[in-house]
Amino acid sequence: MISAVKIPLKSIAKIRVSMPFSSVAEIRLRAGRPCVVVDIYGEMSVCSQPFSAEEIADCFAEICRYSVHSYQDEISRGFVTLDGGHRVGICGTAVKNNGKIDFFKDISGLNIRIAHEVKGCADELYERFFADKPRSLLLGGAPMSGKTTLLRDLARRLGERHRVTLIDSRGELSASVHGTPTLDIGLNTDALCGCGKSEGIMMALRTMSPEYIICDEIGNDGAAVEQALFCGVKIIAAAHAANLRELELRPQTRSVMPFFDVAVVIGERGRLIESREGGG
Repeated sequence: MISAVKIPLKSIAKIRVSMPFSSVAEIRLRAGRPCVVVDIYGEMSVCSQPFSAEEIADCFAEICRYSVHSYQDEISRGFVTLDGGHRVGICGTAVKNNGKIDFFKDISGLNIRIAHEVKGCADELYERFFADKPRSLLLGGAPMSGKTTLLRDLARRLGERHRVTLIDSRGELSASVHGTPTLDIGLNTDALCGCGKSEGIMMALRTMSPEYIICDEIGNDGAAVEQALFCGVKIIAAAHAANLRELELRPQTRSVMPFFDVAVVIGERGRLIESREGGG
């Protein structure tokens, strides 16, 4: 059984998992079907009897601490973050307001992505690119490759010697509870939670005097990233890409890639597979 201490949800108590918690990457719940647990290698295991629609609804209510309206902003973006930094993706019927998703109803599926703190996993990256001088870095990787875990540990290492601001839009990097990080993000690392990447970067530039700004999965944030880099602040950002070529071709990263000192791509479990120094 998955420990309620590790995943603070009583409503998933009927799940039975044979693997250690450190190997669990995702817990996927779907109405009318059994729970499927995905391990860190991508292997899937059926781990329960089917969940009813009522059980999924109960789990969703518990995720929102029985105050769904309080989480409307997160829900409109398709997820809720649990204590510990575990992010719950939501599937159901989107409700739109003025052309934008305002809410989800008829929740039919929940995907609990497990946050793991792996101290030391960024040591190779740190020693290779940051031990001798400050650098900006663009980190590419496929989904579930370990980008978030690597960024968290890199924030911890850099935060030992530098002023670091973490733009934690989804609460995964710092696992903050009521604004206080519950994971080790570094002695001199501050977390800005709940704001978008662009606005967070601009806020950090105006108020936190950072040497490094770290953010996960940049999208249409090129202007803010570029401005920070031109201000002399080093940016460390992640993006979905399986190789350097994809980083070059993606519209979200193509325009800013030349401004980064280093581009790196990781493979399974954070293994460094490609790197290039000197921008584009």
